[in-house]
Amino acid sequence: MYLGIALASVIIITGFLSYHQQAKSSKIMESFKYLVPQAACVVRHGKSRNILPEHLVIGGLDIIEIRRGDRIPADIRIIRANGLKVDNSSLTGESEPQSRGIEYTNEDPLETRNLAFFGTFAVEGSCIGIVIRI
Repeated sequence: MYLGIALASVIIITGFLSYHQQAKSSKIMESFKYLVPQAACVVRHGKSRNILPEHLVIGGLDIIEIRRGDRIPADIRIIRANGLKVDNSSLTGESEPQSRGIEYTNEDPLETRNLAFFGTFAVEGSCIGIVIRI
């Protein structure tokens, strides 16, 4: 009898803690929307301009220029890189900046080196990329 009560208590407590952690994670992910940079430097129709990230276009109309210190305004596929390193700690918990370049290195999007993700920072180098997700 006591074993049954103990097991039921553990299951209820574990369920409550899991729910609480999931709700907390959802709030954090929701707050990423407010980390959008003020402007993104893009080349559109051959002309360089600064636009609001919500006006970016997926698929190649906008070529995004990222420099050291910039926050990545959308998920991008890198088409040219010059010593780019990004801080992915907000997504992966990695404390070291990750090298990025044009080479496709892994099927897992978080592991491949030719993608940079919304809300992360360029801590070194520069790149040019196309928007794949806003």
